[in-house]
Order: sequence, then structure tokens, then C-alpha cells
Amino acid sequence: MHGLKLSFNVPKEPGVYPYVCTYPGHWRRMYGALFVVADLDAYEADPEKYLAANPMVAKDNLLKLNRPRKAWTIEELTPLLYEVAHGGRNFGNGKQIFAATNCVACHKLNGVGQEVGQDLSKLDAKQMPADILKSILDPSAVIGEKFQSYVIETKEGKVLTGLILEETGDSLKLLENPLAKTAAVTLRKSEIESRTKSATSIMPKGLLDKLTRDEIIDLLAYVFARGDQKSPVFGAAHDHDHHHDH
Repeated sequence: MHGLKLSFNVPKEPGVYPYVCTYPGHWRRMYGALFVVADLDAYEADPEKYLAANPMVAKDNLLKLNRPRKAWTIEELTPLLYEVAHGGRNFGNGKQIFAATNCVACHKLNGVGQEVGQDLSKLDAKQMPADILKSILDPSAVIGEKFQSYVIETKEGKVLTGLILEETGDSLKLLENPLAKTAAVTLRKSEIESRTKSATSIMPKGLLDKLTRDEIIDLLAYVFARGDQKSPVFGAAHDHDHHHDH
């Protein structure tokens, strides 16, 4: 609504402060950054110029780590792995995020999802949270033969890239984009000019970029637990450095 102004007390020291909706449950999505400036008129006249001349300091680390649509890096997320393995994670959140991030379009876990990619309930026992995190952040680093995508060029010059779901003596069924929920394309082998392996996984990058740090931890815990609600990762949090059995 144009022209509407709200007045309220803010911190006296200029800087960037976090704010959050305290209605139960709303904190997960309703939060942001509050800019407190020394000269509001100058800021409103040209925000970019003002911030360039008056750099703002974030007053809380949550403003750096707890925000949606961020290009997360392995360096930023590796420290979170300790929290995945040491209990206190939320099973319901993990299950919900698994569906919300569209993991279910390609993976099956806890009875939900499609088996385009690996059934995550059958992950190798050697797969630790760090391995799962790396495979999500860089899905093309290691591509299993069963989930290898191909670049197919037809004799008419059309180029298709996708996962071969089924192949017979004279045709094959290609799935181009499982996230778009498009139907697989059936091609006759007589139409195909060439078929080469793609160096890029059908699983896209950036799947974690719309999640907060806590959502990522719960998702990793859910996958690491193979969807088992009784897993220790969903039990009481514990700290081996401070609590010992006698």
C-alpha cells in the first residue's frame, strides 16, 4: 500500500538487524533484515549509493547463514554435519522438506517418491552425512552407471538429454526433466544419429539454495536416517565433549 508508514523504536546504533514473526511456526519462513541508518532521507534517495559510502555491519550471524535463496557452499555447510549426527533433529520437518524441495520427484524414501534415481532407503551404510551433502551440492561429481544421463541426437538434428528409463531392441524411453513432471519420450533407434554419455547429472545443482541452515540440517538428518523416525539423530541432542557415561 503506497504512502503507508509505520513508526516503531529501533536500535540506536546503525547496522543490519534480524527480525522474525513470533506467531507459532511462522519463524520458519517469516523473517528478514532490518536496516537502521543514520540518515534515512539519504538512504531512501539512493540506497545503493548510501550503502556504498556507509557500509552496514550485520549484527547477527543468522543474517549470513539463515536466509532463503542462498548459494550454499561446502565450506559453509560442513560445520553443520556435527549437528546432524548428534541428535535433536526434527523428523517431521525433515520429511516435509524432503517433499518440499522436490526430492520426491526422483528419489523414494519412507514410502514416498519416485524411483527415477536411487531409492534412498537403500543407501549404502557407508554413506555418511558428509557424503550425502557432497552428492547434493555437486551431483555431477560422481554419477552411478544406473543413473547416467545421455545426450541423444536424432537424424533430424534434434538434441535430447535425459535418463534412459527403458530400452528394447528397436526403441528407448528417455526422461528429460523429472522435476518438471514431463512424460518420458519414446524414440525409435532408427531415428537416432548418436548417443553419448553426459558429464552432467540429471539431478540439478542448487537444491539447497532455497533452504535455511536448520532446514538443511533436518533434511540431511532425514536422509542419513533413511527415513527412520526411530533413528538416534531424532533423539535427544547430546554432546560427547561434556557428557560422559559413568
